[in-house]
Amino acid sequence: MTEGSPPNPQQDIDDNAEYQRLAAIHNAARPRWLTPTIQLSPWLPSDQDALVLYLNMPEIYSYISGPPFPYLPSDADAWIRGRPYDMTRNGTPLSLCIRDMTKGGKPIGSVYVSAGSDDDLEGDDTGYWLAPEYHGQGIMAKALKLLLQEVAIKEVGKRKFNSRAYVGNWASRRTMEKAGFVNYPELETITIKDGKEIPAWTLRLILTEEDLAKREVVEEATPLPSLVQ
Repeated sequence: MTEGSPPNPQQDIDDNAEYQRLAAIHNAARPRWLTPTIQLSPWLPSDQDALVLYLNMPEIYSYISGPPFPYLPSDADAWIRGRPYDMTRNGTPLSLCIRDMTKGGKPIGSVYVSAGSDDDLEGDDTGYWLAPEYHGQGIMAKALKLLLQEVAIKEVGKRKFNSRAYVGNWASRRTMEKAGFVNYPELETITIKDGKEIPAWTLRLILTEEDLAKREVVEEATPLPSLVQ
């Protein structure tokens, strides 16, 4: 720390016994398989380089809101270190890394669901991105449906979800629609990105108990035996 610089709150987090306890729970969360070779599992400190690589790609950055640009190693480090504070009461991560296990567990995407109250339908209850080379394989749609089913609906108990996609980002909109979201044209809004106004669709998923009874169950895949340690 140089003279005159503010204290490093991240160092306080790292030295905190409670944080270390939460990190141990987070990092040990059970992986979930989307396909025989693609896995959902917690974000880890070793994933920093991949996060920096992908979030600086125009094909990804241009369609997501929130992360700064350029996305620096310090941004990735701070975000990953904050994940243990973003879990359900049962210790299940709300943000999961999508990994290609044929490439040593290489991160290829991210998916997030909210544990927020059903009374608040203003923010984004979902968030996701996927490496361009993996588009068109149904990976993200299944990741979102599985995380909604197993975490947000079963574990958290949420029944109402709000999400947004930039107008024209049909791939993202279709991903949400496959998960049951419906576009509300009257709720189209304006978001600010890089100082510019960008129109955004608002999609919502509202589930009754009857809807849940009829909702398609998403099954986890069986991994290739060679990928199970």
